[in-house]
Amino acid sequence: MTDETRKSRFTEEVSRFFESMGFPPMAGRVWAALLVTEEPHLSAADLQEQIGASAGAISMAITDLNRLGLIERVWIPGSRRNYYAAPTSALDRLLERRAEALTTMVELAERGVETFADVEPAAERLAYLRDLYAWFDREFDMLLERWRIERPHR
Repeated sequence: MTDETRKSRFTEEVSRFFESMGFPPMAGRVWAALLVTEEPHLSAADLQEQIGASAGAISMAITDLNRLGLIERVWIPGSRRNYYAAPTSALDRLLERRAEALTTMVELAERGVETFADVEPAAERLAYLRDLYAWFDREFDMLLERWRIERPHR
């Protein structure tokens, strides 16, 4: 199997995964291209050429990936182009934001429990929501810490 065939197949698999998660498939294609490139970063024009997509489609995908925290912009002194990379640190930040979202949901559910304590079945649903997210919040934090300790350093 050629290198281009491997990249193409992987890119399409990531694209389908993104689509199954409710994200635009093009965002998956761009992220996959950034993950498997041998270059430290790619420009939007590089991505357009590699993926065979329009400038607008690449731009929208970059916007989505930036919003998700999966890529970051790389500034090259003297260049007028914007470059993008998919560093592993972006994945760490993404997981940290997910952990923060769990904590926020626990706090919201707790306020809901306090506000609607006298309203059934709302109080029961809100307490369940709080307890569920609190459990995931604790477990997620422990998993992240374990990952940081056990991760093979390269």
